[in-house]
Amino acid sequence: MPDERENTPAGEAMKPVQYTVAPGRYTQITMRTYPHAVCKLRREDEAEPRHFAYIYADEEGLIRMQVRPSNEHEQVAHMVIECEADGKVTHFPLHLRPHSSPTQQMPAPPPHNPKPVRREAKIRPAITVEEALRLPDEELLQRGYPLPPDPEGTPVAFNSWRRVVSAPFTMIEPRLVPRPDLSHGTRVVRATGFGSRPTAGTESSGNWSGFELRGAAGTYDWVTAIWHVPTVTGESNAHTYSAYWIGLDGDGVTDLVQAGTEQENIDFDFLFFHLSFSFYYAWTEFLPQQPTEQQISNFPVNPGDEIFCEVYIANAGGSPSLSGFFGQFVIQNLTTSEYTWIYTPVGATSLSGSEAVWIMERPSLGSSLTDLADYGSTVMSSAYARRTNSARHQGYVPYQGANNLQITMSNGGDTLSTVTPIDAYSMRFNWQAFH
Repeated sequence: MPDERENTPAGEAMKPVQYTVAPGRYTQITMRTYPHAVCKLRREDEAEPRHFAYIYADEEGLIRMQVRPSNEHEQVAHMVIECEADGKVTHFPLHLRPHSSPTQQMPAPPPHNPKPVRREAKIRPAITVEEALRLPDEELLQRGYPLPPDPEGTPVAFNSWRRVVSAPFTMIEPRLVPRPDLSHGTRVVRATGFGSRPTAGTESSGNWSGFELRGAAGTYDWVTAIWHVPTVTGESNAHTYSAYWIGLDGDGVTDLVQAGTEQENIDFDFLFFHLSFSFYYAWTEFLPQQPTEQQISNFPVNPGDEIFCEVYIANAGGSPSLSGFFGQFVIQNLTTSEYTWIYTPVGATSLSGSEAVWIMERPSLGSSLTDLADYGSTVMSSAYARRTNSARHQGYVPYQGANNLQITMSNGGDTLSTVTPIDAYSMRFNWQAFH
């Protein structure tokens, strides 16, 4: 991978990076900008673009994108990545030729996917099931391992946990970047606005599709699931989004504790072809004190990666408890063997604990809902919640427990996203329409 910064001071235009990318499929491009830069991907011929995508660089300045040309052509698409770091704006021209035959001047992008250099990285070693079950909860948590569910009562959840702890993982100290443009809200109830609390059964929502376990206040304090990051495609000359996440509350209450992966796509029209760019990343959000998404800029996520996620309330190093001082978010990339653990203070938020949710969402840009990126069909599994004040290993219930709500995303009379049960602990989401 070429270093686009070589011999060029920050604030000046870089030499163009030139690649040939095959049409009809996605190719990953990784570029090096400046550490923690905030970048915009846009057309080079638009100085004041209305159509662009944000990209956030990691601690080494790496940014990643997937690009797919619609068809083959000799015309070269001139894009630019405009990055701001340390108060200076630098332009990184990116010239792409949509063709199946690379040239010497415009080769194919390097096939490798460079990882950031984890200086003084902390490795969480594998642990045997026998040792993990012997350790007190607090010691297990302090070592960076998630708590084990009941091996007999919830064997599927237990087997998922076993996979997570039986291999070594690299700990990534998370770097959260507030996204002022993007937010994940409470459930929008079609025709009745925000905050309705329907009974169990089936419901429609303007922004959510998924399943929701319902209970009285104080019922749930922990939720988990596993999913593969879906590959997304978009609509012609449009910017579309999909958010895949789990959380506590958010339906008829003001609090919402959530974490997941974002899959977004932006399409550019170049007269003879289209260039479709996709971006993937992990994020958290804790309403109401965090009104926008918190992107984890140094935690790489790729399409197809298998993600294990937990969201719960607890004291630092303590077991789940709604009286805890932190919203805790555990995100493990089982494909790359990396994990991160995020603590967000509860502050003045009044936590309900009445709902555990597993959701595919179209987020909001400002006050408007986005169009839903085409995520195809995807499965979320090992979907469990924990009842509050449960004894060790006890109280874990699958998403098809009592008072289960099945939510379809819709826009007026148009269905955007549906979910169907596979079994008691896994569900299938199906994309239906952009808007």
